Amino acid sequence: MSGFLAYSSCVTAIPICLVAITKDLGMSLSQAGGLEMAKGILVLGTLLVSGFVAARFGKARSIGVSSLVMGVGMALYGLAPSYGALFLAVALLGFGGGVIEALINPLVQELHPDDSGRYLNLINAFWSVGVLATMLGTGEALTQLVSWRTVMFSLGGFCFLTGVVFLALREKGRIREEGELSAVFAHKWKILRQRRFWLFTALMFLEGAAEGAFTYWSASLLQLEHGAAPRAAGIGVALFAGGMIVARLLWGWLIPQARLWHLLLASALGGLLVSVAFPLTDSMWALYLNLFFAGISMACFWPTLQSYAVDRMECDPTSAFILLSCGGIAGFASVTWTMGLVGDWVGLRASFWIVPSYLGIMVLLLCVERGRSPASLPQSGGEA
Repeated sequence: MSGFLAYSSCVTAIPICLVAITKDLGMSLSQAGGLEMAKGILVLGTLLVSGFVAARFGKARSIGVSSLVMGVGMALYGLAPSYGALFLAVALLGFGGGVIEALINPLVQELHPDDSGRYLNLINAFWSVGVLATMLGTGEALTQLVSWRTVMFSLGGFCFLTGVVFLALREKGRIREEGELSAVFAHKWKILRQRRFWLFTALMFLEGAAEGAFTYWSASLLQLEHGAAPRAAGIGVALFAGGMIVARLLWGWLIPQARLWHLLLASALGGLLVSVAFPLTDSMWALYLNLFFAGISMACFWPTLQSYAVDRMECDPTSAFILLSCGGIAGFASVTWTMGLVGDWVGLRASFWIVPSYLGIMVLLLCVERGRSPASLPQSGGEA
């Protein structure tokens, strides 16, 4: 939970501070989106090697060191004098965040292999708790004229604390076998050869883009298109995160493993309706309500898709989680840049029409996937 809190607060502090950062450093919306896309590419690359890192050093140690790296990245972000200088900070955030993104969910999957959908939704709720707390706290701080650089330093300190706790409390793992790295590669190669995996990767890309659109650009939309103060913009995205928290806790409690596909389809259809209404809405209160329901509709996608995919493929769960996360991160990174370009061209409001188009495709792909016969259930276990 602390790992997700640290990671999500670093990811979402930048969007709520984005208007202040662009003014301070003279950035355009497309440059701001490009910066996030560069970080996403680094996260993607780190995801691909994180299985080898886990096999060599263990998950807890890897997450702890990565939290420390993220703390350094946030500190450098706060010190950056220009747009170009941000890229060093982005590199550290990408490397640190990639390992955390890759290894927390597989750890939960290993602990609860027979009912992972329930536990993954519960744990992933704390990603949204971090988003909510960061948006409310940072929005209030910026409204009180606290510098965005101070915010970055504060969150960097929280990352350091999380890293120290992981390293101090980790349990000693089992002795690694020399052939384990080759086994990790074999697991990934087996998954990559399955056509069903690429269908799930496409679904992860689409859901990552839909969630990323609201997470990254909603605060800027409220400030630039509706004249909201940073506090009001932070409340809007906090409501989105609040909807995700409520839904993930609720789905984790109510939805059995056998009903994951039904949850995914209902959420995609609900998200389609909500995202169509979002760019058409002018009232601030209606936007707040829309963001809350958008959070509810998209809450289950990331953890539930991963759990459902592992059930439907014959694969090593840890390798599958890491490779599927690559699709989600690619979607998140690409949509931030694409919407920034569209925002510079015709405005951020118009760029949000990307979301319903992606969710419509997602509905079609879910129906296609359901028509395919499932693979035999995978064996429990995974990388150390």
